[in-house]
Amino acid sequence: MGVEELQRTRVGRYQLGDCLGHGSHTAVYRASTPSGASCALKVVDTRLQGAEDLAERLRQDAEVLDQISHPRILPIWDPMASQEMTAAAMPLMVAPTMHDLMRAGRLDSELAWNLLNQIADSLQTAHQWGLTYKLLKPANILVRDGHAYLAEFGIAGRRAGRVALSRSDFRVAAPQYLAPEQVLAEQVDHRADIYAFAVLVFELATGTPLWDGAQPAAVLRRTLDSLPPSAHARNPRVPIEVDAVLRRALARDPAQRHTSMWHLIDELANPPRPERVAPEVVAPEIHEREPVHAVVTVDSLIDVLSGLLTGDTRDEAESRNP
Repeated sequence: MGVEELQRTRVGRYQLGDCLGHGSHTAVYRASTPSGASCALKVVDTRLQGAEDLAERLRQDAEVLDQISHPRILPIWDPMASQEMTAAAMPLMVAPTMHDLMRAGRLDSELAWNLLNQIADSLQTAHQWGLTYKLLKPANILVRDGHAYLAEFGIAGRRAGRVALSRSDFRVAAPQYLAPEQVLAEQVDHRADIYAFAVLVFELATGTPLWDGAQPAAVLRRTLDSLPPSAHARNPRVPIEVDAVLRRALARDPAQRHTSMWHLIDELANPPRPERVAPEVVAPEIHEREPVHAVVTVDSLIDVLSGLLTGDTRDEAESRNP
């Protein structure tokens, strides 16, 4: 029985109801406790990572999340493992996801920027406590009353990307959000979240996915083998300075990315001006380099997002990327 076929069964002390969504080897269910309290339960096939390894990491993450008690990071409870699967419970929040709002054209530019700031703040807090989300993508960001909530924190199998590279039948949701080191099943840290956040900003600013490709394996190969595309080329309204910020955050080598979420969000709001290239002549004197000044404001970045989230550009993008 696959992890997507567990409706009406029991996992640990949880009675499962409807499947709320699934990939090839993960699934999320509506569930209830013996007392009748509602929750959600995510199940991960052990083929994505050793059951005990993942369960132990989730137990550690759960303890830290409980200490943080961040209002916009949904906690995880009761990590458990068997020979076939690892599972963890979390609050059941009924709310549209950022993915839902983007597709429906209900995410205006000012709300998008506010949500990006909230997500960056939540991730920064988690990173300062030594946690990595690993699953940042629009479908895992719940939006209620203008607030962004991060769901399924850390409940990810380490080998998902590598398995998808070798199996055409393996389904990974939103593979473009996996950082290169995740694709290769290497050790990851907070810089994988920085990469995924940049993918989200790229998609919001251009109305297109970072990589084209009908099959997850094709997308993942481009993640490993291709340089990040230019957001400015996709949408000339994206300032070239913002384009440079995104290219840095999307670097293949984690060491070349921004050092923190605050660093990235600050550069998106106030990107540095490119340094001027001196002419190839012998200068009579050496002058100090001109101080870096910001040339793009938050308002202009919001303006870039305006229109991309309300229909026209997104429809064109979907026609090119069915």
